[in-house]
Amino acid sequence: MFFSFVISYILFKYAGPPFTKIVQAFAIVGIIFHELCHLFMCFITHTPVRKVSLIRKIDSENDRTHKYYGEVKIGDTRISFLQALIVGFAPLYISFWLFFFLLDQLCNTQVIPWVFVLYIFIMVSISLSAAPSFADLRLIPTAFQNDISHSLYQIMLIILAISATWLVLFSYKVHTIHELLTYLIIAAFYFTFKYGFIGIGIIKHQIKLSHKPYGSKIKYRKFNRRKYKPQKPHKIGIEEAPW
Repeated sequence: MFFSFVISYILFKYAGPPFTKIVQAFAIVGIIFHELCHLFMCFITHTPVRKVSLIRKIDSENDRTHKYYGEVKIGDTRISFLQALIVGFAPLYISFWLFFFLLDQLCNTQVIPWVFVLYIFIMVSISLSAAPSFADLRLIPTAFQNDISHSLYQIMLIILAISATWLVLFSYKVHTIHELLTYLIIAAFYFTFKYGFIGIGIIKHQIKLSHKPYGSKIKYRKFNRRKYKPQKPHKIGIEEAPW
């Protein structure tokens, strides 16, 4: 994150006119990939999306230069802290996972020249745009304040899931596991703890209800909806008809 912020700031701020267009050409691909990462994680976490703009050109008011940016607007502001965290930092960990994957391919395998140039282009491009924007970072504390108690509960579940994953891998002395599999194990532990606590809560609630005396259950009848049975009208004979 620090590398992406510093490098992109220095290049866009102090690069001369001949290099500005080159830097922008590299950054455009990274910006599109940045927004696609947000969009992908919105789909994974079921976060509603209101608007998507992969790339947009804005002319500067001070000089004749222009900038490019993308945008993924979340449709619902009442998203959870975990959704905001995963969606906000999605470009960072996906981009650098791809960066080191391509770097590993360049270092350990032989590739043809045009593939080598393509890999270098993608690596530089995603590095310039990997860091989350200020709008992405601002979404996280906003989501945390929407429901502080639930946000703290999610943080506790994340800590438990990461600790359980580390304990399992350390106990079985697994050191060469793929990082993607590690993320899946963390997610599995997270949902195990989440629904496990929900199940424990349901069981405790049922036990409390079973220990209550029978007379106390009558109190809940007043909340039940009574069925309305209309009375059948008397049949009117033909001779009694109003006409």
